[in-house]
Parts: sequence; C-alpha cells; structure tokens
Amino acid sequence: MELREFIDEFAEGDAETSLSIVNSEQPPMIARMVNSLFEEQTVDVSEAARVLSDSDVVELRRDGTVVSQSAFSDVRDSVLAVNSDLYITGSRPLKAVETPAVIRDLEGIKFSVRGYPAGTKGKLLLIEISRYIEAKALRHGEGELHTGFQRLSRIVDERGTERAYETLSETDLDVHVYGIGDADALSSHDVTVHNQDVAELRSGWFVVFAPPTDSDATGAALIAFTDDNVEWDGIWVIDTEAARRVAAYLSAEYGAE
Repeated sequence: MELREFIDEFAEGDAETSLSIVNSEQPPMIARMVNSLFEEQTVDVSEAARVLSDSDVVELRRDGTVVSQSAFSDVRDSVLAVNSDLYITGSRPLKAVETPAVIRDLEGIKFSVRGYPAGTKGKLLLIEISRYIEAKALRHGEGELHTGFQRLSRIVDERGTERAYETLSETDLDVHVYGIGDADALSSHDVTVHNQDVAELRSGWFVVFAPPTDSDATGAALIAFTDDNVEWDGIWVIDTEAARRVAAYLSAEYGAE
C-alpha cells in the first residue's frame, strides 16, 4: 500500500457534479473566474436564472440533486479573490477560516491543479481545504493531525503556517508533521517530526484529521501528489473512517513517535 493509492480509492466514481451561479449579480469577469477555476476539472459550471431562488448564490449538484448552497461572495472571498499569500503571511488565521459549503462538499472528486506560474487559481482549492481541515482539528482540539509539507523548512519559513501550527500544538491534538530537510528549527515546537527522505514525503501533500474513537467529530483528509512540484493530483474526503485509515497508514509507515 502507498499513500497515493488512497486517491483512487476515495474517488466517488461517475457522479455528475456541477456548480450553478444562480441569479448572478456579479460582473461577467467575476463569473468567468469560476469557470476558469474549474475548466480543467470534472465539474461543470453554468449560470442560471430562477424566479423562486435566492440571488447571487452558488449551488452544488450531484446527479442533478442540490447538495449545498453558498453565497457567491463567500466563494469569491475564499478562492477567487485571494492568493496563497493570505495563508503564508497569516493574514487569515485558522480561527477565521470558514470554507464555503459548495467548496467543502466537492469531496470525493479527483482534482488536477497547477500552481504558479503554470496556473493561477487551481491550487488554491487544495490550500483552502488544507486550512479547512486544520481549522476543523483546531475547533475540536483532540485527536490526531498529520500533515505532509514536502520540505520541513516550509513550516517556519511561512509565518502564517508557523503560527497555525503553534496554535494547533497548544491544544490536546497529537500533531505530526512530515517532510525532508533540517528539522532543528522545529525543536521548540510541540509537534512530532517525521523526517525521512522517501519519495512519498518528498512529493506528497496531505492533511489528515482523525478524531478520537469516542468522539462524534467528523474526520477529514486531503491527499495530493506531484511529480514536478507544479502539477498536483489530489482528492479530499470528509469521512471519519477514511481519515482514520490514512492516519493509521502514516503511523504504521513512519512511526507514531
């Protein structure tokens, strides 16, 4: 078993997934940004005018059934009108993360996204979900959080990331971080460091929250991989059993300590 194999296992299959911008009050350029964000994904985007519906909302549908709805402004502010610096600098702390339902509920869909300069927005989907899972773990404050950074130095090089993990480590969470490189800078942080120069830690991006067995909290996991550090293939799931399985794999493969 390899961590990458969970991506195909968690994929939900052939369900038709679509986003509809309903009764839009946005300039055409803003609406086109939604199309651009999903143009290379298996998510259809359209605009619709419905007399009995709210204005300026985004609906997520699976096989024609509405799964969730979010205000267009929330989608805009979380993934359209931002860049990764919002998280790197800590301008949006974990406590302030409110991921729109229509983004969160795109679970079980395999995404292929590109970071800068090959792409501009696609990677923000994965960044937003990473922060969503970390914020979920912070709110619960117990269980396990496993995060793969590729390079351990990223934790301290990115001010916002360091602050986030300082905050997480102040809870009763069992926080594990994975990657390669110099781990000395993390010696003052209350986290368990897994520093092993192996392929799936060099190329894997993952965030996994596994709640305690006696908890009613819902677990979640994001897993993504790259071969060139530009294009990423990944998936996320909001499912406790799935998250616990990924956490168990990481603990077995790299040690609980």
